[in-house]
Amino acid sequence: MIGYDRPLKAEWIYKSLQLVEAGHSPKEYYEGYDDIAVELTGKDGRRKTRTVLFRTFIFNFQDKTSIIEENILISLCKEKSFDYMKPILLSKFILDYEILNQFSNLYSKIFDDSQEISTKAITARMVESFGDAEIIKRSTRAFLKTLHSFGIIEPLNSTIYSQLPKLVLSIEQVKDILLLYAVSNHTKQIDLKHLDKSLFAYYKTPSLSEIANKYHTNEWEYIRGSDRELLMLS
Repeated sequence: MIGYDRPLKAEWIYKSLQLVEAGHSPKEYYEGYDDIAVELTGKDGRRKTRTVLFRTFIFNFQDKTSIIEENILISLCKEKSFDYMKPILLSKFILDYEILNQFSNLYSKIFDDSQEISTKAITARMVESFGDAEIIKRSTRAFLKTLHSFGIIEPLNSTIYSQLPKLVLSIEQVKDILLLYAVSNHTKQIDLKHLDKSLFAYYKTPSLSEIANKYHTNEWEYIRGSDRELLMLS
């Protein structure tokens, strides 16, 4: 299980993906990242967060790490606004990190929209569900900080967060999350009836059937029956 112990800020991710260009060495952008993550004063901290960012949002889309290749998130960040991209970038954590997928499922089950989030309580539940490993505790603490940077929660003190009102995603945003899901899972088929709901744990969404119909024939073929709802990507 890969842990997530270096919290990334949404702005760092967005600006970094705007900065990089396909066909170039990642090393060309190390100094540029340092200028983006200005809150990090230590050289080691910048290096470790950069490693997590590049791994998650660039290298996980490609086989080699020597040259940056074009991917769906790099393209979208150059086309779309920061606010548009935040939910899509957040979904990449849930797709890539089993531990954050589990956290998001647990979060949506034990907290309603009005409840405050106790770091001690959510960490205890993670340990109870998945084991008393230090990686569980560090990842939980780090991801809570990331959720704050994405505008999902707001710290009240060092151990308590309040939940901010859930934003409603647009049809286009959900479409892009579904396309990202397909790319990340190396699949041309999405089963809407069994789609992992943790992808949308932090937002309100339109009906998936509505979205499926909206982009039928443009992005996918929507196959619907009594016991299935499938998106077949071209």
